[in-house]
Amino acid sequence: MASPSQLPYEYEEIVELNYEFVNRDGIRYHLYFTPMDVLYPDMVNTYSFNIEREGSTPHSIDRRIAATVIDILNRFFEKVENAMIMVCDNTDGKQEKRRVLFNRWFDFYNDGTLSSRSAEVREGYYQLLVSIYFKNDNPNKQQLVSSFNELMSRDIYEIVV
Repeated sequence: MASPSQLPYEYEEIVELNYEFVNRDGIRYHLYFTPMDVLYPDMVNTYSFNIEREGSTPHSIDRRIAATVIDILNRFFEKVENAMIMVCDNTDGKQEKRRVLFNRWFDFYNDGTLSSRSAEVREGYYQLLVSIYFKNDNPNKQQLVSSFNELMSRDIYEIVV
């Protein structure tokens, strides 16, 4: 049986692919997936993933947040054709910390069924750390990787506007 610190928080799906939960410190988190094919038609079944929290109150390390995010991502990847793009930008200077944290979660929780590709895009002072995640048995993975590489080779500023 999992210890309480390993269990996800109870969360609610507000609308399709849009979730929220409250952690032990009373901080509300919003996790949502936005379709990429609206801007990039080649990115079928690919979604930008975002995590936002209300307020800026600092809180202690809370492993249940990771467990909750992973539970939501597992639910998302139940559809084999789904792919996810994670963008860490430098608007608050914490892009590298977010990428390291997300990579740590990925390495710890990935059961070998997911793959990822990453890229870094710089333009002047602006930096984007971008990764795509998909199931190994995704029938569209070659197209996903090709589309991701093409997207990274162009100006992708419009993704984060």
